[in-house]
Amino acid sequence: MNKITLSLPLFFSFLLIFLSGCSSLTNNHQQITEHQNITERTKKLTAMSNWKIKGKMGIISPNERHSLTLNWHYQGDKNRQMLNLTTVLGIQVFTLESVNNMHVINVDGERYQSPDLNTLLASLTGFTLPTHAMTFWLKGLPYLASDKITYNETTQLPQTLTSYSGEKKWFIKYSGYQQVDQYQLATKFTIKKDNITIKINVHQWDVTSND
Repeated sequence: MNKITLSLPLFFSFLLIFLSGCSSLTNNHQQITEHQNITERTKKLTAMSNWKIKGKMGIISPNERHSLTLNWHYQGDKNRQMLNLTTVLGIQVFTLESVNNMHVINVDGERYQSPDLNTLLASLTGFTLPTHAMTFWLKGLPYLASDKITYNETTQLPQTLTSYSGEKKWFIKYSGYQQVDQYQLATKFTIKKDNITIKINVHQWDVTSND
C-alpha cells in the first residue's frame, strides 16, 4: 500500500463525510417518550450491535470549515461495517468496507486494503480516525473503562464523554436525543480533539435489525 498525502481540505472532507449523511427523520424517530435509568439504557444499547445512521456534519479548524454527508452501516454481530462517503452534491469520494477485521478503502479510483484500519486511514489522510471507539461514542457508551461520562440529572442521558483513543484525548458533548423504537439515541454531537471541532446532526437512526 502506497502512502498518500492529502491536502488539509480533502482530509477534512473525508473526516466530515465519515460521520455525516443527509435524510429526513423516519417514522420510528420520536421525542423521548419513556424514562430509562442509566443501567437500563446502557444494557439496551450495549446489546444493540447493528445499526445504520445518516446525517449532516460540519467540521471546524482554525483555517477550514466544511459540510459533507455519510451513510454508515455497522453490523457488530457479523463483524462488518460499510461507509459510503459523499459530498453534499452526491459525488462519492470515499468508501470503506470492513469484513472480519480486513478493511478495504476506495478513494479517487484506487483501492487500499489492510487489517489495521487506523494505520490505513492514517496513511490515506495523515490522521488516525478512532473508528472503533466511535461505534461506542455514537451510542453514548464508554469505549474504555477509564472513560468519564456525565449525565443529565433529570433525564439521566449522557451529556459529556471524555475518552482516549490512539493515545489522544477526545471530548464528546451530546445535545439532542430521539426515541428510536426501544432505544434512546443521541442525534446531536460535538466531538473535539486539539483544535478540531466536529459537529454531527444525525437525521436517521435505523435499528430495525436489532429487534
